[in-house]
Amino acid sequence: MSAAAEGPALRWHELRRLVALAWVHRVRFVVMTASTALHAGVGGLLLYLAKVLWERWSAVQAAMDGHVAPEQAGPVIAAAMAGMQTAAWQAAAIAPIAAGTAYIAWYSGQALANEVMRDLRARFVGHLVAQEIAFHDQLARGELLARMTSDLDRMRGMMRVMAGRLLIRPFEILGLLGALVIINWKLGLILMAVILPLGAVAARLAARTRRRSQVARVSQEKVFTDFEQITAGIRVVKSMGSAEQEMVRYGVANDRFAKDNLKLARTRAQSEAVTEGGVFLVFAVGMAVGAWLFSSGGIEPVALVLVLAAVGRMATAVRELQRSLSDIIEGQPVLVRVFEILDRQPAIATRPGAQPASAPRRAITLEGVRFRYHPDAGDVLRGVDLDIPAGRTTALVGQSGGGKTTILDLIPRLRDATAGAVRWDGVDVRDLDQAGLMRQVAIVNQEAFLFDDTIRNNIRYGRPSATDAEIEQAARRAHVHEAILSLEGGLGYDTRVGDRGGRLSGGQRQRVAIARALLRDAPVLLLDEPTSALDAESEHQVQLALAELMKDRTVVVIAHRLATVQHADRIHVIAGKDDPEPGTVLESGTHAELVARGGAYARLAARQRLD
Repeated sequence: MSAAAEGPALRWHELRRLVALAWVHRVRFVVMTASTALHAGVGGLLLYLAKVLWERWSAVQAAMDGHVAPEQAGPVIAAAMAGMQTAAWQAAAIAPIAAGTAYIAWYSGQALANEVMRDLRARFVGHLVAQEIAFHDQLARGELLARMTSDLDRMRGMMRVMAGRLLIRPFEILGLLGALVIINWKLGLILMAVILPLGAVAARLAARTRRRSQVARVSQEKVFTDFEQITAGIRVVKSMGSAEQEMVRYGVANDRFAKDNLKLARTRAQSEAVTEGGVFLVFAVGMAVGAWLFSSGGIEPVALVLVLAAVGRMATAVRELQRSLSDIIEGQPVLVRVFEILDRQPAIATRPGAQPASAPRRAITLEGVRFRYHPDAGDVLRGVDLDIPAGRTTALVGQSGGGKTTILDLIPRLRDATAGAVRWDGVDVRDLDQAGLMRQVAIVNQEAFLFDDTIRNNIRYGRPSATDAEIEQAARRAHVHEAILSLEGGLGYDTRVGDRGGRLSGGQRQRVAIARALLRDAPVLLLDEPTSALDAESEHQVQLALAELMKDRTVVVIAHRLATVQHADRIHVIAGKDDPEPGTVLESGTHAELVARGGAYARLAARQRLD
């Protein structure tokens, strides 16, 4: 169990931060608090008016029953009736105030919660996007989905509870306690002596609720992750006939989640039992002590009835307060998890005083670059020295596991080298403005990612200000314009591509991605095996699009099919995981030079019949 789960029942630091988020909207916060306090005061005033009415009616009843001298009965009844009428008019005057304060308190509280969550969602997503690639590699998508959906939705519920019942009920309880003290302070103190021990028991159960909530949250995260893995790899699951195996794996996580939720429910049920039993206990004590005080002349009948009414209402308020606190305590692990993301500073960010980034004029160089994905892992790159001339095409080839994709990530500083330096025209990329550096780069990956949007908007993603004419021109240059117009449905550029572009073929997706890169018009182009997953015809179309994309740019391309890079200006062979020294440069040169040398590249070319 995490340290967070073993802490006290209430973690005030996270709650203070939640309140601080609400304080950003301080006008609405003050309106909500003031209207809540006023509404509670109105409730106490209504109890006082009930006492006045009861006393006046008792006087009328005494006069009618002959307990008052006949000559005094008329004036007593008249005075009592006048007092009752005054109290009635006062209650009628209070009614719109009670209704108005109730509306304002509830609406402003819910509006405040909505505004805070709007701000928090935007901040949360913005902070996630700002994190480096390594962070997203380490955090499973299922966990991210859980934090973005379940956790933030739970926070929204907590905000609504805090802005609603949790703020309103304490004011109401204080108002009722004040009324009890005014009516009969002895009975009020005795009832408090019963309520406080019950509160201590509820607090212990709240601590247990928090711990079990943390365990259940971890189990839920595992269920999310397993579900995401199954849906993301559904083609593999179906083709391997492993549906039953996956259901067994998911069933283990699902059962664990159900058991942890059941334990949490048991603790919540215990809290409910203590609260419900406490309500009857407090009411019984109030009746017993009230009867004793009445028999000894320590309390009037009207006061006893009002005290019991106040105790009944206070018991309801305490019950709602306890449930609200349980919701807050149970949700505190969510606060910890969300603030954990918000507090994390990106490992890759622009340094103070960074230089503006511009297109390389001479070369991009890697000098003695070493890289490892984790401090405890081995080096993926081991002292790599590379020279990438500006305006030329540089190819990286070799067996898998040599770190070729890592080199591509290092060039625009998607990752930072563990040792050595990556330089643009002699300037370390860590000394360049990060956003400006990324504007100089366009990337086309092996598996082109498209958003579930129209083709037009996917291409426009390369440059949001582009016109429709510029989008069409980019599509023509990427040799995908005709394919777009011939898509089923006849919507052309307004065709939605589906999740990750699933409604398009692999070649169409890749050419749309190339059109996006063409529209971006960045001077540095990084290509990570852009044709490896395509059939021959699709590869031919993509190669035509790539030829257009690579004109007059600094290009770094990774390829396993040497035919796609044999005309590169410079080819570097990177040692793979099965080579003696993986993550190093084995040899460099042109296609003809490397074939003539008879080394690793020549062996690769021979296997692909390119010698």
